Formats: sequence, structure tokens, C-alpha cells
Amino acid sequence: MFEPIETLSHDEKPVPVISTAVEIPGEDIVLQRYIPEINWKNATSHPVRSTVNEIFHKHVLERPDAPAVCGWDGTYTYRELAERSAGVAHELRQRGVRPEVLSALLFEKSKLVTVALHAVLQAGGAFVLLDPSLPASRLQAIFAESGAQIIISSAAMAGIAAKISTDSYIVDDQQIPYPSVESSEGPVNQPENALYSVFTSGSTGTPKGFLMEHRALVTCALACGQSLGLNKNSRTLQFSSNSFDLATFEHLIPFIFGACICIPSEEERKGDLTKALHKYQITLAMLTPSVSRLLEPERLPILKTVMLCGEPVLSEDVHRWSSYVHLYNGYSPAEAGCITIMSEAIDEAHPNNIGYSLGITPWVVHPDNHDQLLEVGEVGELIIQGHTVGRGYFGPREKSQSTFIDAPAWVGDFARESYGSLYKTGDLVQFNMDGSMQFLGRKDSQVKFHGQRLELGEIEHQLRQYFLPPHAVIAELVTAENREPNLIAFVSRSQDMASMAAHDNLFLVPDEQFVAEARKAEGALREKLPAYMVPSDVLLLSHLPMLPSGKTDRRSIRTMAANLAPMERRKYSSMLATSQGQPSTQLEESLVHLWASSLNIPIDQIGTQDNYFSLGGTSLDAIRLSASARKLGYAGLSSAMVFKHPTIELMAGMLEEAVKQPMSTTPSSVSFQLNSAVTDHLLAKCQLQADELEGGFLPTTAFQQKSAGLKCMHITLDTSGLDHSRLEAAWEAVQKKHISLRSVYIAHDGCVYQAFLRQPETTIPIEYCDDQPVKEVTAGFCDGDAEPILNGSRWWKLTRIIQKSDNSSMLIIRTTHAQFDAMTLNVMFKDFMAASEGRELSQCELQFSDYMTSRVKQNSSSPVMDFWMEFLRGSQMSQPVFTDASSANLPPDHIGMVFVMRPITPNPILPVGITLASVFRAAWAFVLGNYTGQHDLVFGEFVEGRTLPLVQDVESITGCTAAETPMRITIPQHEGATVQDLLSHSQAQYATRMPFETCELPDIVPHCVPSWPVETTRFSHLLVLENTQAIPPVIVDGQECAHNWAFHGRLEDVQVQLVPGKDTLHVAILGPEIRLSQDIANMLVDKLATTLGQFVSMPDELLSKING
Repeated sequence: MFEPIETLSHDEKPVPVISTAVEIPGEDIVLQRYIPEINWKNATSHPVRSTVNEIFHKHVLERPDAPAVCGWDGTYTYRELAERSAGVAHELRQRGVRPEVLSALLFEKSKLVTVALHAVLQAGGAFVLLDPSLPASRLQAIFAESGAQIIISSAAMAGIAAKISTDSYIVDDQQIPYPSVESSEGPVNQPENALYSVFTSGSTGTPKGFLMEHRALVTCALACGQSLGLNKNSRTLQFSSNSFDLATFEHLIPFIFGACICIPSEEERKGDLTKALHKYQITLAMLTPSVSRLLEPERLPILKTVMLCGEPVLSEDVHRWSSYVHLYNGYSPAEAGCITIMSEAIDEAHPNNIGYSLGITPWVVHPDNHDQLLEVGEVGELIIQGHTVGRGYFGPREKSQSTFIDAPAWVGDFARESYGSLYKTGDLVQFNMDGSMQFLGRKDSQVKFHGQRLELGEIEHQLRQYFLPPHAVIAELVTAENREPNLIAFVSRSQDMASMAAHDNLFLVPDEQFVAEARKAEGALREKLPAYMVPSDVLLLSHLPMLPSGKTDRRSIRTMAANLAPMERRKYSSMLATSQGQPSTQLEESLVHLWASSLNIPIDQIGTQDNYFSLGGTSLDAIRLSASARKLGYAGLSSAMVFKHPTIELMAGMLEEAVKQPMSTTPSSVSFQLNSAVTDHLLAKCQLQADELEGGFLPTTAFQQKSAGLKCMHITLDTSGLDHSRLEAAWEAVQKKHISLRSVYIAHDGCVYQAFLRQPETTIPIEYCDDQPVKEVTAGFCDGDAEPILNGSRWWKLTRIIQKSDNSSMLIIRTTHAQFDAMTLNVMFKDFMAASEGRELSQCELQFSDYMTSRVKQNSSSPVMDFWMEFLRGSQMSQPVFTDASSANLPPDHIGMVFVMRPITPNPILPVGITLASVFRAAWAFVLGNYTGQHDLVFGEFVEGRTLPLVQDVESITGCTAAETPMRITIPQHEGATVQDLLSHSQAQYATRMPFETCELPDIVPHCVPSWPVETTRFSHLLVLENTQAIPPVIVDGQECAHNWAFHGRLEDVQVQLVPGKDTLHVAILGPEIRLSQDIANMLVDKLATTLGQFVSMPDELLSKING
């Protein structure tokens, strides 16, 4: 019978050992050569003989009114959950559910999942969770393979359920009979009965599943939960999708400890997980490292415990989380239990240390011969032995015998036969001397990707339907240096020896036929497989490399693919073939070198017919290229010209028509003069003398004015152990170099002006703290120092917080977005690192004040006004309504925010010559056009603002050059209009607008579009392409100073964002609730993600066939 085990608090540091551990026999000292002593002691000689529903029923009787479920759609106490599940269980018994009978559960994220799950268990049966996001064919395959007799669903999933099985049952919270807990029938299953099934990908193209018993789960859950500190006060997150085995564990383990399971909606789960963690008061979460990187630990004070599992943990994950929560690294293949190996104190230097065994015996054997046991310190395959191991796979025994194995002879040498079944994990590990284990990767084709385990053989099986013999197909995860893994398919048209001898190169440039075949296969796989199982590229091979054994040399293929330079990868990609051409003139040679510098690629990878943007160029790269060209005297190569002439041949031809003139490094003399009375008033208001300023007062841009009126923001740097006087000297040097860091702002008569102080701050005040952690004091300091400063005082202010007891410290930098943009931060912190090393900083040829002088001059010129008058002629500002009834009664000062983000997977391969920004802009215009019923659209766009033709050396200027400027996109209406037509129009509109993009709405409306209301001073929404540049790693004296942001106030605009990441592209929409409703945001982001994916994968498709 189950006996409750008291769980220690985290302050008591529980040891990962469960109560049924055994002692190592004294005569078996030889055992320690093969398995460290702690792992022997942590093994369990007998399983916990109890069922999940037996333990659940005990909690119901002892704590009936305790919270059991907290979901987005409602809550249950233990009593309420027991009553509802008992009512459904009664119905299920009538439908034949009993021990060893499997039921399939098909639900969206909902509290009803727990009702259905416990109902099945009370009826004596077992369950398998189905993920409604999977293709219908895969759901049908899982249902058939499992032998499930009934499918149980919510009303919302009833339509899908009916397609899977004719025997279905709908759980409706309003129509369940609730028998009393006391009158409910007792448990009818036994500890050795089946509890649940999990399915993983199979090498034959069919998912393969297995069964786990009650005693296995309970044994495993008790061992894991005790180490995690789970108790009746815990509130655990149910985050994983149902296709992930961890979802089953998340649904069961809370009820072993009398805790509360918290179930956010799918929108909360994908949109704003931080908000959901706050809303449901989550104290424990099990996440993949990838998901954990989307969160900010410092914003989650209630979260106490995080277990990272499902994919390798990185040092940065440990660094980010370990100061805020009890951080664990959990490991276990689904077939061997929930979490059977775990590490609590993760070493940042060794994040792949997965820790110690929990309730199982781990063995390390030769990767190719499990009859050969390896000693401590040797690298081999991990075998798990214990009562947590599941039954074999469904179907013939042959499916199981290679992984669920009989005990090798050496097991008997250590008298372990009674300690459970054995499972070969396929993972390579190594015992450390302290008994912990290092995870070293997979030995076969079964891999973890984006937290999901997949069988590469299944992907290969599906691909072979489109690449028939004599083609040979393999799929591999390829990891280039300093890059995230990429799932790539490789296809060889021939496997004979003659083919191998005929080619020196493994990779071939694809022809048109192969490109068409690859794209057809990719589209078909998206209809059959989850997104994470669809390769991001298909490469054509001349042959398959072979090992002496006759097996395919997969490692060689992976290595050679990983070593491909970016240009080579593009050349061999089935989605993009690169043009050739060698420079034939001195001008073309110069341009090749300029391209190589701006794109950061070798010159031998650039041809004169290559498209700049197909080589990875962005609008920001074009700005850099233009600035560098002007230094060499090529004044005609503006960033707009890069878009209009995107090959070296075209650029050279254009420049040969222009006169090569030296470029002046200083803007032409122009001044902005306020009358003396206003100047005197501003000086008096900010209590400054004229000689304290460098130059006079200047206007601010519209973006600066908006930013200066908002609350401050803070950048914090961990400066523990660094010399204070060196920090002061370094920041003084940076402020001397960059005038924008000495700016002050003064509000007067509805406008905001800026001026620049002559002298930098030379000291950094110190505040000491003794009783509180330095990070808490820092957070409080920032909160109290956030009000906008429009009285002439400095925004840029530095303060250092020092903890006397351990000498830890944080440097706080107060600033405003009116002072900086992404490029500014990059330059500024690089200068700080140089100054901290004692290097003298070079002086800026141009300062932000010079930039502003040029911008004022250009934006008041006739050509600029003429351009905007023509660009916007006959247009109207698009004014979509992003709110619904849920926003109608919100007060004007309501501060709630809506944020929804969706990934674009896999990362898109762009059409030739089209930038990512152009695709994003076109996709949004298409979605917006369908939403509003308009085809001529005008919306706001956030731009860098560094395209002024009068300004060179653009990267060295620090200050906020950003602007919010109109973009006009017209959706083609003619018959036969394609996606490519819209993409080309989007890019052409950007290139045309680029020289004039620093002119903002308050200047444009009154002078250029008299038909618009004169009060049109803001956009209904803004398109934002998030710049991936930010603060670089800040390293002083070999020590990296970790940095963070502290934002205050609220966003006032609705923004539609494209957010590039290391391995995944995201689209997002965010804004205040009074201007953006949650449901509309969800709908628009879903459509935008879908449309963007369609645009890059089907550029030749008719627009009329795109669902936007």
C-alpha cells in the first residue's frame, strides 16, 4: 500500500535517493569499477506497489477542498475532480473500458483533460494522449497501432475524433453526473496494469508506441518528485504538447504529491508564457532549454523550481537561471520512465552533466556490443535497468528486442536480475568519478530536435516516396560551428562505385528537375509530419560515402555539410542556385572587396552576377556598403542604389556613368536657429549657461520626442570584482567621444528640444547594500528612477550597487531610447571595452549633432516634400480596428498589454534577390488587405534612419537615428498576379522610399497629403523588423559582464514585428489592450505566419490561391 513520503523543502537540499534504496554489498567492491557507488545505492530493489488512482483517491479523502486543477477554462478541487471523473468513469465502464484496455484522449489544452484521464483510470483502463495539431493521418496511425477501443474528446475536438473512430465519447463539463466520492466505485486496476502509452517516431514511417505500468510511473514519480521538492503546496505547469512524452508526466505527477496542475490555454502557452506563469502562480515548471530561453528569470519571482529536459542544456541556460530558481537537468528516454537521471547543482562549465540516477541502475556498455560492460570513465551506450522501464513496443516482438533486451550475462555477476527490465537508450554517456554522468550525444539516427525526439529513419521513409530508386536518401542533423542544429535531407541519384569514382565533390549543384522534386517533397511532408520533422533543405549528393563495413558513412556527410561555407551551402541548396562571374575591371574588383567587407564573407565566394541580397545582405548591410563606397569616392552608390542595382555588374555599370568625386566628411554648413528669447527661456528652464553646451539647441525627431516623454530604461551590467576607478575612467572616455551620451532634453511649447553638454560625468556614485541581494536592490533602484526627465538634466547616468559581504556589484546605466538605437549600443559597448583595456579611443569624424543638422536640412528640402507628395498621392491612411467587444469597456488609463508570437519553421529560404524585410512587409500587407478589404494600404514602418546621402561613416555615429515613416503597398489586382509580383513591389517601394525615410509623419501630413486630416500624427500600427544587433558580449579583464534590460511604462502603439533568432524566425503582434484584443491578435499572427511561409515557399503561386 502507498505510504505518503514527506517532501523536504528546498532549503533542506533533498538528496536524490528514494526510501527503498539498498546498500552495496561489501564483497562486490569490483562493482565500483563499472558503476559508481551512489548509483548502486539509488537503485530500487522493488517497485512501489500502488496505482495512480489509489494515490489520487487518498488525497481526495484527506484534502477534498484543496486545489487540484487550475486551468484557463476553470478550476477543480480534489473533490470536484473526483466527482466529475467518477461520473465519466461510470459511463466508460459501460462502454467496455477496463484494465489493459486503452482509450485515446483528444483535447485542446483544457481542465477537461484531467477529468477524462482520471475517469479512464477509475474505470481501470489506460490512456494515450493525442495531439490535435498533428496531421489526421498520423492521429489515425497512432490510434490504430495502439489498439485503443474508444476515443474520448472535448466537444471542440469531436469532429476530428469522429474521423478517427466511430466509437467516441464527448466530455462536457455541464452534462456529467456527479456521484459522491464516498459512493464511487473503488479502484479496479492493479500496480502491474497498464497506465498510459506514448508514441515516438518509427523507422518504417509508422509511429511506434509502448505501454507504461502504474508501478513504473509511481516508482519514478516518487523518486523524481522528492528531489524536485514537490509537495501539496506546489503549483506545476502543464506546458508540453501532447506529442511530447513529458506531457503525460506533467499530467500525472502533481496528483502523486497532492499538488495543483495549472493548464494555460494554447494562446497563453504560445503567446505570453511569462504572463501565464504569473497568472497561474506557477512554482514548478518542466521546460526544454529552448522554451526557457524565451523567459526572463528575473521577472518570475514566484517560480521556484525549473527542470530543463528534452534537449541539451547550454552554459548560458545555467547562467541565466541558476541565480533565480532551483535548477535541474532532467534526463530519461520515454521508454525508461519519466525522469530517471537528474542533476540539481548544474555546473555552468559542464552543462551536459545529467547527474545521478533516480530509482534505476545505469550501466555503460560498448556501443556496438551490449554484452561488453565498460568501466567507469569509458564512453559507451547507456542501458537503464529498473522497475521504471516500460513494456516493449506494440506489435511483433522483433520491434522491441533490439532495445528492450534480456539481461546480459554480466548482470548475473552482480545479482541484479530482480531489479527490473533493461532498456538500451542509444545515448552515449560517461561516468564521472563522483558518480554523475556526462551526456555525449546519440549513437544512432534517433535524435532530439527542438525538444522532440524523432527517428531520422521515419523522415527518410517519407522522402523515399518522392525520390524513388536508384535514389538513396538520408536525413541528418547538421550543426555548423557556432550555429544551432539544422535538419537536412541528402539525396544521391546513384549508389554505384563508378559514380563515386567519377566525382571529386560530394555535393552537386542541383538542376531544375531536382529543385522541383525537392520542393514537391517538402510540401508533401508538411501535410504528413509535424513541422519539426520537415527538413529545412535537401542537398544533392554525387554518391553516398561508405564505411569499410558497407554501411553509409553518415558522420562524414554530417561533417562535410557542417563545413560548407555559407556561399557553398547556397550554391548546393535545392532552393537556391548562385550565379557565377569573375570581376573583369578594377571597379568590379573594388566592389567585390566592399561586398566581402559588408557581408563578412570571403571574396572568393562572390561572383559579379550574384545578387547582394541572395548572399545574405540586409538593408542595414546596404547602408554600410554605401558608406564604405562613399569613402572611396563612389558617391553615387547610395543604399537605395544597392536595391536597384543588386549585382556587381549592375553596380559597376551605374557607377561608370557617374563622376567619381571625393566625398566630404563634413555636412555642408547649415544651422538651426531659435530666436534668442526661446533660447534664453530654454537655458533658464534647464539652469544651464550657453558655454556649458556644445553648440546650440536642436529639434528632436518625432521618434525622439515620443521616446523622451516615456519613462527611463536601464541597462544593468554585472561588474562584480572589477576595479571601480577603471570603470569610471572607461565610461568617461566613452562619453567624451560620443556627444549623444551627453544629451539633455527640454520640453517647451509642445515641442522637445535637445542640447549636448560639453563635459561628461567623471564619477560613478556607489551605493552599498548589506542585507539584500544585489540584484534585488538593483531592481528596486531602477523602479524608483524611471520618470522621464525633460528639464535639462542628464538622462545618461551611472550608479554602482555593491554588496559588501561578497563584493558582488551591478552597474546601472539609466538612459532613454531618444539617445540610442541598436547600432549605437554596439559601438558604445565596444568602445567601453577598449577604454577599459587602456586603449585610446579614436575620435568621431561626425557626431550626432552633425547628423541632426543634415537631417533637418534634408527634410525641409523641396525634393523630399515632392517625393512624399507623389508617393502618397491619392492614398488614405489604413485604419484597421484591432479591438472587439472585450476592449469596449476598458478605461483609457488601462495598462494591460497583449503580446502574441508565432515561430516560422523551418527558417525560410528567400526567393532570389528578395530580402527578408521585403517578404515580411508584403505578407503583412496581404493579411491587412484581406482583413480590411482594401488593396491600397498605408501603414507605419520603423526604420534605422541612417540613409542620409550627406552622412558617411554611418556606423560610428551614436545616437537615435530611427524614424517612423509611411509605407505604401498596393496589392496587385490583375488576373495572373503572383506572389513574386507582390514581393518585387514591396522591395521596390522600400528602395524608392529609402533616401527620404527620415522624414516623419508630423512633417509629411500638413505639407504633402492635404486630403488627410491635419491631426494625423500617429499610425494605427507600426511594422518593426527587429534588429538582431544589440549589446555585444561585454568582457573586461577576461570576465564577461552579464547584462540585462529594465523597461518601465507601457507600449502605446500596436506593433507587428519580425524577430530573427538563432535558429527560428518569429512574427509577433503586441500593443495595449485598449487598442488590441487578444482574439484578433491571435488571428492576425496566425495568418501572418502562414502567409509568410507560403510566400517564401511558393513565390510563383497566384495571389488568388494564397490564404492570408
